[in-house]
Amino acid sequence: LQPAEARYEVQRIMTEGAGVLRSAESLRAAAAALEDLYAKALTALETDGKTAVPGVETWEATNLLCVARVLVAAALRREETRGCHWREDHPDRDDAAWRRHLVVRLSATERRALVVTPTDSAGFPSVQHPLSQEQSS
Repeated sequence: LQPAEARYEVQRIMTEGAGVLRSAESLRAAAAALEDLYAKALTALETDGKTAVPGVETWEATNLLCVARVLVAAALRREETRGCHWREDHPDRDDAAWRRHLVVRLSATERRALVVTPTDSAGFPSVQHPLSQEQSS
């Protein structure tokens, strides 16, 4: 799996399944495609081994794949429309349920699995931009 090929695949998967307009179905398809790509990358690493000095393209492709997996996992968990991210299957904003951050971690017990946990919104108070306070005085 070459870095340019992996990068193209991540871009294609994310555009098709996790773009601005998304649904549970499109996000599940994107998650499955990203997991397949991740498995191919791990297989290539186990088969071919690491290169002595990975190039910039390799690091970028690895990071893009990692961020794409996290984004899709969090977007799938967040069942609402917020900001410019539109969920066709959940068209309304739901502050009562979703005005919070999501923390995404690698599972300690399952290889490659992501664990998405909503935070308590009280732990992340609203932050006013400093200029908005100056303008109101």
